[in-house]
Formats: sequence, structure tokens, C-alpha cells
Amino acid sequence: MSVVPTDKIKSGQILAAEVRDINGRLLLSKGQAIEPNHIRIFKIWGISEVNIVGDDCSDDTSDPLMDSAMIEQTKNSVETLFCHVDLEHPAINEICRIAVQFRCQNNIIVADDNLAVDNPSIPKKDRKKDFLKKLKKKNIILPEIPSLAFELNEVIENPMSSAEHIARVVSRSPSLTAVLLKIVNSSFYSLPSKISTVSHAVSLIGTQEISVLALGISVLSVFKNIPKETIDMHSFIRHSLVCGLLSRVFAAHKNVPQTEQLFVAGLLHDLGRLILYNYFPDESRNVLARSRNGNTLLYEEEKDYLGCDHAQLGVHLMKQWKLPPILENNILYHHKPSEAQQSVPATIVHLADIIANSLGIGSSGEKLIPPLDDNAWENIKLSPSSFETIIGQATHQFQALDQILHA
Repeated sequence: MSVVPTDKIKSGQILAAEVRDINGRLLLSKGQAIEPNHIRIFKIWGISEVNIVGDDCSDDTSDPLMDSAMIEQTKNSVETLFCHVDLEHPAINEICRIAVQFRCQNNIIVADDNLAVDNPSIPKKDRKKDFLKKLKKKNIILPEIPSLAFELNEVIENPMSSAEHIARVVSRSPSLTAVLLKIVNSSFYSLPSKISTVSHAVSLIGTQEISVLALGISVLSVFKNIPKETIDMHSFIRHSLVCGLLSRVFAAHKNVPQTEQLFVAGLLHDLGRLILYNYFPDESRNVLARSRNGNTLLYEEEKDYLGCDHAQLGVHLMKQWKLPPILENNILYHHKPSEAQQSVPATIVHLADIIANSLGIGSSGEKLIPPLDDNAWENIKLSPSSFETIIGQATHQFQALDQILHA
């Protein structure tokens, strides 16, 4: 079964599910062949998409210039990453289709990267107890938030903050100022003229927008020295960045306020993994190895092997840093947003994380695609046909920021 936008339906295709109008009236039954007059009726009644009989991850909309053998090979390898999700689900099916196309266009392969497990004979429960004991010890001191980031957070929380205020805070860091000016002068914002000062950037883009962008960059910089043999921070930041951008575009599409804070929530959703990688490299490697070699989800292996997952650790650090509570909501529940007090923003980060993993842009350690929370999906009321536009916007913005942040 494939989800096909109405304007891309072809005559002769078979319906995999009945089509009804907004009032529930049956327009066409399941199993019928679609004719040209049916397509016209769908458009008249505002039907944006239909379910068509066909293979999962259909490549109907893929670039005809792409090699068919490469498409098929990529499709088969990508489907292995979706082993913990329902490919029959319309949203997942569409994400998979777009992921195959994106990976083909950008030559992103599925790596076969099994890892060795240290001391595999040690029972999980003993490791779990040991890890939780370590977390409670006073001698493990989590990093302090940079003073600059602390002030940026105060700016975000204060509705009376001015362009001059944020400019004064940011300008204390020449490196952060340089990065922000590169970003605002890039195609990410596509401003008509060159911006040379932070205060000018704030006046054009907004205090909140610049503040949270600077905050996200500052927070991730705390962990920039994690050894590459533990985690590739370049890859980690790329995954975090595209997740933040997807969250931002989803929020704008849903008219959710505070799109900037959703960008930061997406950017920092895997913050807890950096605590694991930085302070518990041996345990982290074992968890990664068990996940890769056992074909299990990394966050579930964290809970089973360590007794807690990265979302819980991330929120623990955010509480210490006194970051906004809405960020805690979105990060703690980004794998199960239906349980969140505010489910819509948490669901946005949830979807962004699933898509980011599917596209294969960077990685925070998770190899497989996390499952979709069906209850949250039903609640957010999104159409899978919107994914292609949203993902296209986010990946276009990502290209501009990626070049700047890793120049």
C-alpha cells in the first residue's frame, strides 16, 4: 500500500482503501480501479491523497534518471531499518518512500557496522544496578551550562528583552557572533541585504529566533571534545540539526506558536546521550554494540541495560540548567509523545526524530527507525502528503547551516 497525492494518481491504479468525503460519504470503494473522472471527483471534494495498492516504499515519484538497480538496492537496505515499525501505516510508508529517494539522490548508504561487546557474559541486571549506583554518586559532576547560554535562556524567558539586550549578550562571544552572522546571511533566511551586526539581525529576524539559535549552539558546544572513538560529534550534530529544522518546519506547518523553542527541542532531543558518551564511554559502547548486533532499538537497550534512557538523562541535565519546562516536555517524551502533558509539540519532535533517522543525515547512535506513536499520530492530525514539502524545506535549510557550522 502506498499513499499517493491526488495530483499524482494515475488511471488504472487500484484503491487499497475506500475514499470518503469530509462528511463521510463514500466516493469510491476499496479495490476499484481509478478512472479519470474519479480523479476529478477527488479534487472537487478536496481529497488530498488516497491509498493505492502497491509495494511499500514505492518509488513512483522517484527521479526517473536514477538507476533502477540503485533504487531497488537502496529500497531493500532502507526497509531493514524499519524492522520495528509498521510499513503499512500511511505515515511510515510515506516516510520510507521519501527516505529511499533522498538516500539515492544523496548517495547515503546503510552501513553494516556491528560492534564488539565488552564482557558480554556480565548479566544485564548487574550492569543496570551498577550504572544507577554510579549516577547517584556525588563525584559525577555534570557540566555547568555556559554563562553565555544561561543569559540567553533568561532573554528567551523575558518577553521584554530587546534587540540591544540580545546583541550585548551574544557579542561577548566573538566566535558565536561570527557563526550567527554567517547563518543570518545564508540562504537559511534569504535576507535581501547583508547583515553586519547582531542587533540588526535581531531586529529583522526576532529576539526569540536569534536567542534560541545561539542557545542551541552554546549547549552543544559543551560536549564538543567527546572522543571520536566514542561518538562522531560531527555526525551527532548533523542529526540533531536536521531534527531541529524538521521540528521547526512541522511547527510552522501546524501553526504551533514558539517554533524557535521547537527548533531547540529538536536540536537537543538526544542531549542525554552526550552525558552517556562523555561520562560512561564503556557502558555506552556496550549499549551501542548490543543494539547493533541484536537489531534492537538503542533507547530500549538503554532502559534494559542501564535502567534509564537518554531522554531521562537529558531532562535531568536541563533541570540543572533551568532551561524552559516546555523543552523538558518535548525531550522527555520524544519517543512516547502521547504520554506528554503537551502532546502536540512532543509529537512534532517525535516525528522529526523518526524522519531524521530515516534520511540518514548524521546519527546520535541509533541505527534503526524508532516506532511511531499511533495515538500521538492520530491526535496531531497531519496528512502524510505534507511530508514531502516539509522534508524538502528542512533539508534545504539544513544544507545552508551544515556548511556554516562545519566550515
